Amino acid sequence: MTDHDATGEARRSWDGVSAGWETNRDRMFAAFRHVSEWLVDQTDPRPGDTVLEVAAGVGDTGFLAAERVGPTGRLISTDIAPGMVEAASRAAEAAGLTDVECRVMDAQALDLPDASVDVVLSRLGLMFAPDLGAVFTESHRVLSPGGRLAYAVIGAPDRNPWMSLLVGAFVGRGHVLMSGNPFGPGGPFSLSEPARNEELLRAAAFDEVEVHDLIGAFSFRDADDQWQLHLAIAGPIADLAATLDADELAAVKADLAVAMEPFRSGDGYALPSHLVGVIAR
Repeated sequence: MTDHDATGEARRSWDGVSAGWETNRDRMFAAFRHVSEWLVDQTDPRPGDTVLEVAAGVGDTGFLAAERVGPTGRLISTDIAPGMVEAASRAAEAAGLTDVECRVMDAQALDLPDASVDVVLSRLGLMFAPDLGAVFTESHRVLSPGGRLAYAVIGAPDRNPWMSLLVGAFVGRGHVLMSGNPFGPGGPFSLSEPARNEELLRAAAFDEVEVHDLIGAFSFRDADDQWQLHLAIAGPIADLAATLDADELAAVKADLAVAMEPFRSGDGYALPSHLVGVIAR
């Protein structure tokens, strides 16, 4: 599959779960608000700044930045999936944010002039891009002198049972994500190694790179809760599940329930998350 084909497939896949993201927006923001706040704090957007959020989904992180840049600044909230952009636009309107421009845009080919933004943000999106080199080269191109890039991606699988248990349950039954290697281009763990982030960023001409651990936990009522949430919000998982029959799905779900048992907490389950947080200038 060429990068062009992979990009089109990613657009279709994530567009297919845009309604699920809109429905679960508050829950996902609650789980990862600490990450969004960290990203905004690290880039420190100021009144009058232009902030670009890429792979923004329904726009939570950028909306925090929009509050800081005020009426003299601007947020450009972008995603490759039209459904996500429509959901972000509705959310911005509901929040009373007027200086927000929601646009369909590919992080690998930004439709923006050189040196036109002060901050680039992304939370839990960049790892799914087929061409990571292009993502970082484009981010560097659109940043003005002194501009800041900050993003968070999924870390190593063994430190992220909140999602790796489900991926592992599929793989354990011989069912592989359509992206193929989960550590390869477009896979959920493609940026899980800190050294890989630094390598790509320096190749894109960023001079200063910092990598941080962002630790949290995701709460689920039970295995069915985790199952339903991920099928609603994770395009690649929803696509894989759609190829399996009822018996195959039941077997995967049963394996997930067993794998979750060590994480029981009170009446539910608390599954750790470990994100790789990166700041580059």
